[in-house]
This record gives sequence, structure tokens and C-alpha cells, in this order.
Amino acid sequence: MADVLIAGAGIVGLLSAFELTKRGRRVTVIDAPALYPPASWAGGGILSPLFAWRYADPMNRLTVDAPARYRRLVDELAGHAGLRGDDLNDSGLWVAVGEAERERALAWARLWEVPCQRADEHEHLSGAGRQPGLWFPEIGNIRNPRMLKALRSWLSRRGVRFRTAAVKRIEPRRRGASLWLSDGECLTAPAVLVSSGAWTAGLLAPLGVRLPLFPAKGEMLLYRLAPGRVPAIILTEQGYLIPRADGAVLVGSTLEEGEGSHYRSVTGRWALERKAARLLPELADQRPMAHWAGVRPGCARGWPYLGEVPGCSGLFAAAGHHRNGLVAAPASAEFLARLMCAETPSLPVGDYSLSSS
Repeated sequence: MADVLIAGAGIVGLLSAFELTKRGRRVTVIDAPALYPPASWAGGGILSPLFAWRYADPMNRLTVDAPARYRRLVDELAGHAGLRGDDLNDSGLWVAVGEAERERALAWARLWEVPCQRADEHEHLSGAGRQPGLWFPEIGNIRNPRMLKALRSWLSRRGVRFRTAAVKRIEPRRRGASLWLSDGECLTAPAVLVSSGAWTAGLLAPLGVRLPLFPAKGEMLLYRLAPGRVPAIILTEQGYLIPRADGAVLVGSTLEEGEGSHYRSVTGRWALERKAARLLPELADQRPMAHWAGVRPGCARGWPYLGEVPGCSGLFAAAGHHRNGLVAAPASAEFLARLMCAETPSLPVGDYSLSSS
């Protein structure tokens, strides 16, 4: 019998299983049939929120040290499912930002001790014109599909059980909960974590929990260029380029709040191709190698809900990471594992409480 059930095998669910397994807990992860890639697979893997200084402190606490956290994870998981050191691309991040906001961003960087400097004309921003901007040398990107595969490999080797089924209903117990699955089975454990992305709201609503969550569809393109052609992440208000070490370049992204479909759209592709050409004119003559869509777990506030479900002892939830699930996942998972194992929390509990919705 499992000590912990985790509903959802996105990055937050898998890293929570990772943290709990290292604490000696027996974990079962319940993963819905993979008709479409989850948001954790579909994102670009930038190890910072977009325009991080625009976020409130609770999100900054979850994300500001993400590059260091992912470097430790890559070192620990290297070799699992083919994960390599250069799957974390220490590329740096250049951000186009106006003069007034640039001062605000520099003040934010000083406060949070994030290396940052003025960079008015980044040498790799071909075609974008002369723009004021900022250079963050320590912010890179992680190849998120490979990280997820490596986590699953590590967890499987350490006895974590994976069940392929959808969770249809949650029934709280005196301690923990029972999860009724789409195949008719019912699993029960004294500790349960619901981390089901955009679908978490539907599972919690029958328990009287109303969170301001919604699906948010995003589409991306992938181009193939010579390695190093785009050696840094380029972020502007119009879109971004994310380089991988092997020359793959991701272009993103669209955002449709309230849209829960995974269908790639013609309008989305056209919009992304225009973004690509503005950011790097040579892409106007290139054909994208791939086009995909994912559904983010949207949230009306600027940071996620993490903690115990009100009135349900032993039942926890992670919900509403929106566009920042990957970058916030390591700190979120550590925080949740500490709560679930009755350890001293690593962050202020009240900031993330489900009771504050």
C-alpha cells in the first residue's frame, strides 16, 4: 500500500514524488492516459517567469533560484533516460524593456540578488532594431521533455508505481483520501496530492473548494538552425526565442485563456511565424520543424495554491501555476513535501493556502 498518492504526472507531481521518495515515502503516481502532452512537456523551459519583476513576492520565492535548483537536478539525474548536462542550456537571457521599466527591473534584480546588467543592443538580437534591454547571464533553459523522462526513470527505479488512469472522484477520509479511477479501481492513502494541472479545479469543486482556475492554451513552433546561431534566450513583448544546445530554436507563444483544447490552429501558427520573423528575420524563409499546443493551468492570481485542502486532513493540492509550472516546480515540490512530512515549511504557508481563495 502506498503512503502517498499523487494525482498528476506533470513536473510538479513528479518532483513532489521525487522529494517524497527521498524522504522514504512509498509513492504511487496516477497519470491520465496521454492523449495529448501535458503543459510540462509543451512549454519552452525558460528558468524564469517572463518579465519576472512584474510578479508578486510569493511567485518570486518559488522561482528566483530555479537555475541553481535545476542544475542540481540535472547533476543528480544525468544518465537517466538519456538526460545530459547540456540539456540545461546556460545560455543567459536578454530582455527588451523600456527605460522606465528597466529601472524597476534593475531594482528587483538587486533585491533578489539576481545578476543583471544593462544591455541596450544585444549582439544576438538580429532584426529587432536598437532597443533598451537587460542581460541576465545566469538564466538559461531546461529541455523539459528530457527532464520529465529522466524523473520518471529515476522514480521507477526506486519503486514508485505509475498507474495509467484518470481520477474521477476524490473521497476524503479521516486522514488522507480515496481516489476513484476511470478503470473502476479505488486507491486509498493517508496522504494524497492533487496536481492535475488545468483539471484540478474540477476535482476539488465537489469538496467545496472554489479556486479561480481556468485552462489556458498555448502554441509553439520549433525551428532547426546551426548550433549557437541563437546562443541566448531572447524575450520581447511580442514573443521569445529559446535556443537548445543542438541548434533547435523554440518560438513562443500564443495564449488563449479559457481554451482547453490541444488542437494546433492555423491562426496560431501564422501568429508564431510572424513572431519568429520579427525576432530573427532569417526564420521568415525557414519552415518550422514542429508545431504543438498545450494547456496551462491558468490562475486568476499571480502565484499558485499549494497546501492542504481546507477541512480535509492529509489531502493536499498544487494548483494554478499558469505559465510558470516548470520554473516554480522544484521549490513547490520541496514546500509540499515538507508540509506532507510534517517538516518545517520552506516558505510562508499562508501565502499559498487554499483557504485564501
